[in-house]
Amino acid sequence: MYDPQAAQLVILLIVIAFFLAVALGLFYGLFLLAKIRSQAVRINKRLDELLARTAAGPASADEPKSSR
Repeated sequence: MYDPQAAQLVILLIVIAFFLAVALGLFYGLFLLAKIRSQAVRINKRLDELLARTAAGPASADEPKSSR
């Protein structure tokens, strides 16, 4: 059907397309991991702020009650 050179060219193009798809998939995975990491950093920052507010909240609420 195909001569050997044409078959070799078709196989080479298929292999190149496969490795290109793998490389693009890996880069897309790294992109998604970077987005997840940035979301985790934001969540961690908000949790730290919430923890700081809740730790400071009851102490400041007790002070006015003790002065009355």
